Amino acid sequence: MERNSYTQGLQIAFMGDPTEENQEFPFDGSSSTGFSNPNFSQGLQGHHDVRVFGFQQSSLDDRFSQLNLNDIENPTRIVGSDFGPAPIGLLHENSFNGRHVLRSLPSQNMVVDRSPNYSPSTFIEHNVFDFDTNTQRRTPPFERPYNLCDPMRSVNVFGSTMMRPSMHDHQHQPFYSPPPRQLPRENSSYYYIPPLRELKAGDICTVAKDRDRCLALQKKLDNEVLTRGEIDMIFMQVKDHLHELMVHRFANYLIQKLFKAINNEQRTQLLLLLIRSHQRFFQVCTNLYGSRTIQKFIEIINIQEQRCILLSALKPIAITLAKDSNGHHIFEPCLKKFSSEETMHLMDGIIQHCVDIAINKSGCCALQQCLTHANDEVSEHFLVRIVANALFLSEDKYGNYVVQFVLQMGLPWVTSMIIGQLQGSFVSLCFSKYGSNVVEKCMKESEEQLSARVIMEILNDPDYLKVFGHDYGNFVIQSALLASKGHANLGIHNAIHCLIRKHYSFLQSSPFGRRILSAASKCRRS
Repeated sequence: MERNSYTQGLQIAFMGDPTEENQEFPFDGSSSTGFSNPNFSQGLQGHHDVRVFGFQQSSLDDRFSQLNLNDIENPTRIVGSDFGPAPIGLLHENSFNGRHVLRSLPSQNMVVDRSPNYSPSTFIEHNVFDFDTNTQRRTPPFERPYNLCDPMRSVNVFGSTMMRPSMHDHQHQPFYSPPPRQLPRENSSYYYIPPLRELKAGDICTVAKDRDRCLALQKKLDNEVLTRGEIDMIFMQVKDHLHELMVHRFANYLIQKLFKAINNEQRTQLLLLLIRSHQRFFQVCTNLYGSRTIQKFIEIINIQEQRCILLSALKPIAITLAKDSNGHHIFEPCLKKFSSEETMHLMDGIIQHCVDIAINKSGCCALQQCLTHANDEVSEHFLVRIVANALFLSEDKYGNYVVQFVLQMGLPWVTSMIIGQLQGSFVSLCFSKYGSNVVEKCMKESEEQLSARVIMEILNDPDYLKVFGHDYGNFVIQSALLASKGHANLGIHNAIHCLIRKHYSFLQSSPFGRRILSAASKCRRS
């Protein structure tokens, strides 16, 4: 760290060459046989009558040993020296009194207090002492601890040890091991919330938008420390700002906790306020935080009236929500919490537009949730429409995931109907990035007879060799090797190996063909 002029002058004066320590120190900045430092003499401008005592007649070590470092009662007197109390004018940046190095600015003759709680008021005073971040005080540079083995003692520039003044004031903390940053406790003033009865209208909304105070209020609701009157007061203040708070990054959690704490009558009133504006309700459902709050509402409501209110508001926007990245998450808790009779009207619109929803990024996820949680009757309506459009969906970027999901459901009649829909198009699907995944799934998830039918269609096609060397088709052949290996009749598996040996040279020269050779080698070894 770069030292200021005062520190440099002080250290050089105390650490000078021993052969020159008895020389007179000129302060005019000129070179001489003695010590000369222009930075050191610069601090004495305006004090031409200042004489440095003690260093002219005796050695530096002798004079320093006479200083009383523990004289903290009178900082203006240097006890043990023969030159008496130091005048006010001498207590400038080059004077030393055993406790601190004091400075006197040319414009003011005053003693600067250097107690541990002192806070400098000038820019120059900030630069005089280094800041010790552990003891929260300003420490003279010559009091820096050099001996880490004993943090309560310091080594001065002469090699001897001295007790740090900080130990007289408060318990010392080692500077080399700073204490960890203390986070405010929940019961500290950082999280302080005034009594709710003292809050004015609108204060709860302000508290709800503050992360820490909102968290403290949530804990009060969780721990049931609030009275019914206080909960009612919170409800009355937030109900007129419901939509705004539900989409707020912090306030939405308070609304979720409040919805659980209020009674059924208040919940019904809150739901009616929520759906009063269809546009704002839709904005809440499509918002990240608003969607989570709606899902929490669905988990909490427990009476028929509340379920009807919410489902009646969701039905007109069901198709749009199914295609939204945040809105489609609302369907899963609805299907889990509500009965099939209650959700039937909500599912009608999705069933009618299931193909359009299936080719949407968020819609394909919503459709899989519906297939997972819907009852058999609703699922059958979905499956019939998906099977009828299996070829179209198999070639789609997102629709192919719906077809694969349906094949994984393990329903034999559905798998047979999908393979029947795709029959005659398996080779063309092998050249498709998305369709090739569906072909592989057909071979893996279907019965042996259906799987053999898919494989033979590919092998009997005149362009089968193109499938072997295609960047997507080679994965289909590898899957065919694995699927046919588990068949009771290994005729198809052996037929694939015969074709591989027949076109070995071609496959060896193709980067994708070499993948098939590697897969065939693994099958033979296993």
